[in-house]
Amino acid sequence: MSMFVVTKLGSEEYGIEIDKVQSIEKITKITRVPKAPSFVKGVINLRGEIIPVISIRMLLKLDEVDFDDDTRIVIIKNNDIVIGIIVDNANEVVEINDESVDSIDVNSNLYKKESFIGRIGKVENRILMLFDIDKLTTQQEVKI
Repeated sequence: MSMFVVTKLGSEEYGIEIDKVQSIEKITKITRVPKAPSFVKGVINLRGEIIPVISIRMLLKLDEVDFDDDTRIVIIKNNDIVIGIIVDNANEVVEINDESVDSIDVNSNLYKKESFIGRIGKVENRILMLFDIDKLTTQQEVKI
């Protein structure tokens, strides 16, 4: 059994391993970083810690949307790397049986090497795309 924080991007649901989630924050002022890649929205000061914030929508090549009252920044900590990812919503935790998690076939034409989706989880009649947090936090271009 594994626990995941459910996030939404549009109508699609994505999961983040709960042990990688440090906190979920309301959208706040993001300070732009000059010459950063376009998907790096900037940095935030979270309780005295400066954290880079990225647009997961841009990384997944989805259309950008305006922030609203449901928009959240999910603070992820993996090893010593802390980043924030902007999601449309994050307000649920689900438990998924290990048997209900499938790997993505890396030989499939649908799969791209740079994909940040590592596995797919099934919860009742729902499908969650599960983020590959290791890949997300170790990509050189994600680092500021």
